[in-house]
Amino acid sequence: MVKTQISSKGQTTIPAKYRARWKSVEVVWEDLPDGSALVRPVPDIMSLFGSAGSTPARDPLEKSKARSAWAGQSERGKA
Repeated sequence: MVKTQISSKGQTTIPAKYRARWKSVEVVWEDLPDGSALVRPVPDIMSLFGSAGSTPARDPLEKSKARSAWAGQSERGKA
């Protein structure tokens, strides 16, 4: 648990260890029934692009290699 001060303008600082982990520029405050608050980062929409997984770089000659392999298989099937 980390304790921070609230300024006279109602502002507080998010500790560096959380900013580094969250990598977000916005947070959401949720008021809980027991009077406490839950603070969560709002993900940056741009950081979500590509988050489903990255595809490996393709071989630029991939199509021609596949066609050659397929042609070789069909030639063997005719003989």
